[in-house]
Amino acid sequence: MAETQNLECARASRLLWIPWILALFSLSVFCALAVVGWPGTFVAAGGGFCETFREGAIKQPANTWSNLGFVVAGLWVIRRVRIDLAGTVRPLNLIGRSTALSTLYAALVVFLGPGSMAMHGSGTAWGGTTDVLSMLLYIAFPVTYAFVRVVGGGVRACGWLYAALAGGFGISLVTGTLPFSGSTFYTWLVPVFAGLELWLHFRNLVVNRDLRWLGLAGGVFLVGLVIWRLSHTGGALCAPDSLIQGHAIWHLLCAVSTAAIYLYYQSEHDPRLA
Repeated sequence: MAETQNLECARASRLLWIPWILALFSLSVFCALAVVGWPGTFVAAGGGFCETFREGAIKQPANTWSNLGFVVAGLWVIRRVRIDLAGTVRPLNLIGRSTALSTLYAALVVFLGPGSMAMHGSGTAWGGTTDVLSMLLYIAFPVTYAFVRVVGGGVRACGWLYAALAGGFGISLVTGTLPFSGSTFYTWLVPVFAGLELWLHFRNLVVNRDLRWLGLAGGVFLVGLVIWRLSHTGGALCAPDSLIQGHAIWHLLCAVSTAAIYLYYQSEHDPRLA
């Protein structure tokens, strides 16, 4: 029994390095491409987000480097996962019981950073696609995780459903068959996630959840959404040549929101998992 537990802990520990590897690899590729020159044609992708395109390697510096907030948030999440694994009591929730799910969430948060950096840094069409792809891969997780808990599924069901949903989003985006713009689709899926979580909470009061973390995530996101809208090119908060960009603030607020969502997940206490 002890040997089995030690083997499981060793496997879990190896999984925890995935977000770190993803962060180092993706940022290294980003920096290398910035130095040697971006492949593809510059099409001013991200031009609607106010900041002036520069002549240098990084086309929109503020909107680019602010995405490091997602990388920090994702690595902070995986640090929390490591702390929970080292504890004597595991959280009574699906994501707390599954190192694979919690690692996947952290990795998706990390990827939001270089995904958006690809667009704002290069201004290329493939950069814009990478940005939207990272958004869709991320939002597929909260929607999946909420839906599985609503229907009473487990870790395996969550993994398979996420793979199907994220795979469908990705293929539709890359093949151009997504019926709406990726950013619009992402915006529509956010209230779907929030609605499922609220329904889940008020339908089953036996399970305790700290809704303050969900409220923080939603509040920060809505503030960021207002700033995002007002910071579009020609908007009230648009200052194209400023080092402080409203869209960059949106990135940082969204990074905070992703961390708050994880804390909300970890606050769940389901006696049925005891």
